[in-house]
Amino acid sequence: MRYKKLGSSDLKVSVVALGTWGIGGDSWAGSGAVDDQKSIAALRAGLEAGINLIDTAQPYGYGHAEEVVAEAIKGYRDQVVVATKCVSYQDEAHVYHKDWRPEVLRAQIEGSLRRLKVDTIDLMQVHWPDPEHSLEAAFEELAKMQEEGKFRYLGVSNFDGALIDEAKQYCEIVSLQPPYSLLNRKIEAEILPYCIKNNVGVLSYGSIAGGVLSGKFTERPVYSTGNGDNFKRDVRAAFYPYYSEEEWPRTNALLNVMREIAQKHEVPVVAVAIAWSLSNPAMTSTLVGARTPEQAVMNAAAGDFVLPAEDYAYLTAACDRIYGK
Repeated sequence: MRYKKLGSSDLKVSVVALGTWGIGGDSWAGSGAVDDQKSIAALRAGLEAGINLIDTAQPYGYGHAEEVVAEAIKGYRDQVVVATKCVSYQDEAHVYHKDWRPEVLRAQIEGSLRRLKVDTIDLMQVHWPDPEHSLEAAFEELAKMQEEGKFRYLGVSNFDGALIDEAKQYCEIVSLQPPYSLLNRKIEAEILPYCIKNNVGVLSYGSIAGGVLSGKFTERPVYSTGNGDNFKRDVRAAFYPYYSEEEWPRTNALLNVMREIAQKHEVPVVAVAIAWSLSNPAMTSTLVGARTPEQAVMNAAAGDFVLPAEDYAYLTAACDRIYGK
């Protein structure tokens, strides 16, 4: 496993991190019922394989993912960088909210500390912008909570450079968590150069595009929207466009190129997807979910695979050709 310094912090994080959206139990029904013991085993297998960063959030199962993480890191706390998020939260009716009013932020962060059973959170991340309320008040409150020791470092997610600059007036921002993959390269033009210039670490999410770039699908999967029941829905049907009937031919064409490269290097297709994203010099770590120990170990192994320059160029050119760029 390779490790990199996260932005201006003193945290050294594995280039592959464990994402926990799927283990919350209410968003990935297409993968079957979530088994907490398997989730704990998967997280621990990832840690044993060299991963040291676990990323979670309260909206993942109304706090359930944070509780599972708490169990998984027992006995491992000293070797784990625990990252979670605030602003975005899910209420008892499983309705999502984005709210960075100071009193809401404080309640959210204190709730995460209880669920995670830690004294301090290593990386607190502002999950989404909240255009309805004061940024100044929000980040001043976050600075206070950082001084109180509730979290060590502050990052943001889904922000652009201008919003990061505004937030930096009130406290240091060490990282950004944006979506980034072969199928979503929007941040290449402006956001990633900004992060390099300003020493902001990058933790990408969606780097295997909700599982589609894992290579496990030979036919287009169809996911249920749940008809209002969050625990029977699968967010991949709405959050990621790559599974749609219209997009699948292009998605599959790209997967065929990835399979070619994977076969050449005798690695899983998912390793090609992960290595491609990590080839960008702005990238610190890529978040990948795992439902089983086997998946976690396979994803962790991708942290040792560096995509050769010629294969990176070949795959990028194929992506450009397939998507008409």
